[in-house]
Amino acid sequence: MLVKDFIKEDEQLFCKLCKEFYSSGSTIREYNEEIAKKTFERVLDHHENLFGYFIIRRDSEEVIGYALVTSYWCNEEGGTVLILDEFYICPDDRHKGYASAFMEWLQEEYKDKAVSMTLEVLTSNLNAQNLYKKEGFIPDGFLTMTKEIKR
Repeated sequence: MLVKDFIKEDEQLFCKLCKEFYSSGSTIREYNEEIAKKTFERVLDHHENLFGYFIIRRDSEEVIGYALVTSYWCNEEGGTVLILDEFYICPDDRHKGYASAFMEWLQEEYKDKAVSMTLEVLTSNLNAQNLYKKEGFIPDGFLTMTKEIKR
């Protein structure tokens, strides 16, 4: 497995994979191309705490997924916390170790920059929960609550 940062020419590919992610039942929101493009631009602008990565099959150099990673400082944790905001592996490439390999890469890449990693998973997505538990993630006792800010 290889990991590659997003580059300008990748916008269409990112939007395609992002649409697949939002159609997979991994989120309650619908895909919004305008938002996806805005996110992509934020990554390219090197926003201080937003990173975009493609997961690539080593043998064919084919992009098989993506991840959006963000971060924040947490007093309780005593340092920077990484948030695996979105993580998608194409269905044909699941159960082949790519998710585990990416998690390992992420930990190595940020070992001197962050103290922990966190993520959200739908309570109905048992496959993802099992994967993340296998990778050492544990429920932290918090319930995520969201309120949209009206514009």
